[in-house]
Amino acid sequence: MKIKLLSLLAAVLFFYSCGKYERVLPAVTGSQFELLIVINDTLWKAPAGRELSEFMGAEMIGLPQPEPVMEVHQCNKVEFTDVLKSARNILYVEVSEKYTSPKITYSKDKWAYPQAIVRVVAASDSSFQSTIRKYGKNIQDYYIKAERDRQIEFNKNYINEVAKAEIEKQFGIQVDIPQGISKATTKKDFYWITNNQAGLRQDLVIYSYPYTDKKMFSKEAIIFRRDSIMKANIPGELKGSYMGTELKYSDPVFSEIWVNEGYCAELRGLWRMFNGASMGGPFYSQTRLDEVNQRVITIEAFVFGPGHKKRNAIRQLEAVVFTSKLPHEINAIKEVSVVAKKK
Repeated sequence: MKIKLLSLLAAVLFFYSCGKYERVLPAVTGSQFELLIVINDTLWKAPAGRELSEFMGAEMIGLPQPEPVMEVHQCNKVEFTDVLKSARNILYVEVSEKYTSPKITYSKDKWAYPQAIVRVVAASDSSFQSTIRKYGKNIQDYYIKAERDRQIEFNKNYINEVAKAEIEKQFGIQVDIPQGISKATTKKDFYWITNNQAGLRQDLVIYSYPYTDKKMFSKEAIIFRRDSIMKANIPGELKGSYMGTELKYSDPVFSEIWVNEGYCAELRGLWRMFNGASMGGPFYSQTRLDEVNQRVITIEAFVFGPGHKKRNAIRQLEAVVFTSKLPHEINAIKEVSVVAKKK
């Protein structure tokens, strides 16, 4: 009896040895960009619920065919059992008079790992509806970033070390290229790598050019530079054909964002082959300033897959682009606190 008691105490001490007990969570369930909304049926069918569904499931910009930002599913609180609590993305809605003001809470890994959870509470349907109108984009961005972080973490186990080394040698930057993307073409100030798949093709391109002034980061300048570089380096199957930006039927979306605490010009749109076969698809690019070498660096992802859905494919490549580190970020000296010794 004493031996069993000692064994039990030893096990308890082991789990608490780090000062707290770490619960082992199950893996999340569901597919990329699936969202489970926990909301009562009455509110879901009301105008506020319909608006929430339409917003979270709105069409993603920059795709050739309509695809939603999120695949939305709904259940009420009674149905929200342990089976559903492992969903990768959960939006929990509660409307009750006990709440004096609306509130949004962001959390992670409550019932599974790696899980993204948002809880929205409000006193009335109208209060909930106005909260979603005001903060819905923030909630949507939270789930998109969660999916990107999951993809980055997954890719860490499957890095194409050869490609990563080639890119760092040529540009002095680091990018975590996945192993499945491996067929590379290298030219001066230009690197192109693809998975070369016949069904759903995923490509990444990196190119650089000297920096002169801030105007180089305008939407027009980035598109002009993109078209000239792609025309020179990515020919089509037919003689005289080349890749370019689709401007006639779809206006690229330009955004100013911050990556690794530095300015970044983000561009999302459609590409197509000119003077050749009918080919095209979505692209995503980040253009940043290499402060060390005073160069502009563009990292672009594009997808080609006739008859295939492309949202997840381009989002997967976006995650790769977000892993990039420029020379001043790789070699940054971290701040160190120094405490003077007492004499």
